[in-house]
Amino acid sequence: MRTPKISLTAAVGLIEAIAAKGADPDAVLRTVGTTRTVLTDPNGFIPSADFAHLLEEAARATGDEYFGLHFGEHFQPRNIGPLIYVILNSPTMAVAFDNVVRYLKVHNEAGQVTFGYDERSAYLRQVPPGTSVERMRQASEYSMAIALNTIRLMAGSRWAPQEVEFAHQAPSRSDEHLRVFAAPVSFGYGANRLIIDRAFLDRQVPAADDRLYPILRQYLDRMLKEMPREDDVLTSLRRTVAEAIRAGEPNLAEVASKSAMSGRTLQRRLREYGLDFKKLVDDTRRRFSLKYLEDRAHTPAEIAYMLGYSEVSAFNRAFKRWTGSTPSSYRRETAGRSRVG
Repeated sequence: MRTPKISLTAAVGLIEAIAAKGADPDAVLRTVGTTRTVLTDPNGFIPSADFAHLLEEAARATGDEYFGLHFGEHFQPRNIGPLIYVILNSPTMAVAFDNVVRYLKVHNEAGQVTFGYDERSAYLRQVPPGTSVERMRQASEYSMAIALNTIRLMAGSRWAPQEVEFAHQAPSRSDEHLRVFAAPVSFGYGANRLIIDRAFLDRQVPAADDRLYPILRQYLDRMLKEMPREDDVLTSLRRTVAEAIRAGEPNLAEVASKSAMSGRTLQRRLREYGLDFKKLVDDTRRRFSLKYLEDRAHTPAEIAYMLGYSEVSAFNRAFKRWTGSTPSSYRRETAGRSRVG
């Protein structure tokens, strides 16, 4: 079993940020069983869940409810390395966003980002991993602030999105979010989103190096190719669940039997992945719904049926919980992606 990891370049300056607010960085690091030596390895990785936990613990230890937002606000995106450089050297903003989607996993294996647009707006959407969105608050605000900083490196320090949405519930105050993003900020959606003016996609990226860009793409393509794939056992379980979904609500005993294991063994294996059977079914439905909607071969009603929903309304509610959008809106937003570039 592989645990999704994030590059330790994401933690550049974290120790200093914790200390600057009067907390003990070593005590914070001990909560995930790591040390300064490990955290400052520029070539190292840490489980993505541990990094999110570090930011939550840093917020608690420093008493700064907005620690992730502040850390992201002052983070230099270039610290991340090749991923950011291929974005900064993309020919247009639209291509830059496509490169975020394509290459994010070389930096953060748990990252789930989509990019699409409709007639008026573009949407850069980040779906938090399958854990409690409230426990991902600091990591979500950190990553959205870095996305803002990265776009501002290309578009200027005064650039602001049309709107910002977060998956977690609203904090006690949101004035810091308004200050950082300089745009309306909303909470309690199914995903984190930057909503951007549609015309912005056509803007050329200033100072993009058209000679360096293909070299960076080739390098990141090679990194993607060399990355380990999802564990074969989990892949097989998802496939079995997907087959069972067509007949209605999957049954643990049935899936276990088809996977040549007992129900107890299946539950134990799922715990190793940080899942239970209900989460596995829900995440499988989510993954297949995105795939079905993007290829446009089926109507939302047909997709609802294929995913085992007896009512389209139930599918619509589940999809909004997963992504913050309805199936029809998601399809409209992503319809133009294949034309971008």
